Amino acid sequence: MTADVPKTPLVDCEVTLEKFAGKGGWTFAPLPPLPPQRGQHFGVLKVTGQLDNVQLPPMHVMPMGQGRRFLPVNAALRRQLGKQAGDTVHVRLFTDAEPPSITEADWLDCLADAPAACRAYQALPTAQQQAWLLWVSAPFTPDAQVTHVETALAQLAAGAGWPPSSSPATSRTE
Repeated sequence: MTADVPKTPLVDCEVTLEKFAGKGGWTFAPLPPLPPQRGQHFGVLKVTGQLDNVQLPPMHVMPMGQGRRFLPVNAALRRQLGKQAGDTVHVRLFTDAEPPSITEADWLDCLADAPAACRAYQALPTAQQQAWLLWVSAPFTPDAQVTHVETALAQLAAGAGWPPSSSPATSRTE
């Protein structure tokens, strides 16, 4: 049996929560520059840690462009923190070695930040909900997954029942 060795934090600082502009824009914690990490795919990095005193589940730090990164802070986490865009939080993050992927919990968190899309999704039969989950998690790259999530939220809010190329009348798959 080995004792847990304390890890050095990847990030340990105060930041002001921000929100991407536009309808359905994510609230996020902008992060200071991070050193390159082994096993990192396209700037996405899996982390664990805390925001203020709230323990985080494994999450993904995402690229913002120009070498900058951010940690998404979903509605449930903001409620738990009692904070919103413009408020300051203490971020303490550690690397987690598992590769990035979109889980059902990640997808539901995204939906929680887009009420119209969430209502439309919840009204769908289970088969269509599963089709959306498969579609948003299908791309191999994190950037493509983000694009699929953004497209899915917009299309669900607009009343789409099936994701692109997933309608029973369509035999082509991506």
